[in-house]
Amino acid sequence: MQKIFLIFLLRLLIASTTLAQPPFEAGLMSDYGFIFRHAPKIGHVQSHPWAITAYFNRYHLGRLAWEQDFGYPQTSFALTYFNYQNSILGHSVALSANMLLPIYRAEKSTLQFKIGTGLAFASNPFDIETNFQNNVLSNIWSYVMQGGFWWNYHLNSHFRLKTGLQITHYSNGAFKLPNAGVNVITTFVGASYVFNPENIIFQKNTHTFFEKKWHFQTALAGSFIETEINQPYKHFVFNVGLYAMRDINRKHRLNAGLDFSWNEGIKYQIEQKFPNQTSKPDYRRISLVIGDEITFGDMSLNIQLGYYIRRQFEAKTDMPFYQRYGLKWYFHKNIFTGLLLKTHASVAECAEFTLGTHWNIKRNEREK
Repeated sequence: MQKIFLIFLLRLLIASTTLAQPPFEAGLMSDYGFIFRHAPKIGHVQSHPWAITAYFNRYHLGRLAWEQDFGYPQTSFALTYFNYQNSILGHSVALSANMLLPIYRAEKSTLQFKIGTGLAFASNPFDIETNFQNNVLSNIWSYVMQGGFWWNYHLNSHFRLKTGLQITHYSNGAFKLPNAGVNVITTFVGASYVFNPENIIFQKNTHTFFEKKWHFQTALAGSFIETEINQPYKHFVFNVGLYAMRDINRKHRLNAGLDFSWNEGIKYQIEQKFPNQTSKPDYRRISLVIGDEITFGDMSLNIQLGYYIRRQFEAKTDMPFYQRYGLKWYFHKNIFTGLLLKTHASVAECAEFTLGTHWNIKRNEREK
């Protein structure tokens, strides 16, 4: 699964064009902040981490329609070292890909919204004998998600100063327990150098029309999780999603549908709670789902909210609602794959590897 995740990072970075094309930007930045206490059980790992990041940014100048729609964003490829200043957590190293979306642009400055994901290595994961206090990072590998705001000041055509605020989340999606996850809120300062700034020429008005469409998707998702600490085996989680989708514009595609889920971890909990009963609650579930798919090229950011309409047993970390966040890659017009995180509020149920089909089912009016 780690190899698949790295493919996603590279796809987000290159975004349908070659990496070596000028112009591009390289820089360093330093973070300092605190671990957000999102649950009482992580109070013992509170600290003030610091981090240093080396990053490479690529400009999108409007050759493709989505680049103009998002205000000429940048894709960023980053290597981050985090020191938690805490002997329980140690340090981590993360490799991530990010999208930097402009929300304000002036002659000498730019304000950007950052969103990204990646893969992280943890130096001090949970160990029942040597590091049992680490209940937030239980696996040597974790997924990382980042969001925040970057402010860039242009000293001249080559040099940029940067500062901002961001939140970084680490979790392994319940692949291994305990998995409380860690959220680090930081401020940062940094500097960068722009190569070939004379080639920063924004293309405009080259993509006039957009045809709104109805779509239908089927999505098959699988994952492995633990339900108990130090469990010697994993439980399989399988989900089938059926969604109708409607283009709102080139950036947003709303979706609604049904999820059918089979979580062997829930089945295990039922068997543990009702060992001698012949009639037991059903572990299978059905839910209503609504969401938004934010598209940029052949990649998309998927955000969904689900509500269980059939749930006979309440599992350990259950809620009536759940959320799903992640990335999809449309490597064919009718086929996509994805990596998504399903959570109940701040508690992850699983990290889903998804393979699905996508079909246009209706064509409608054109939008200028």
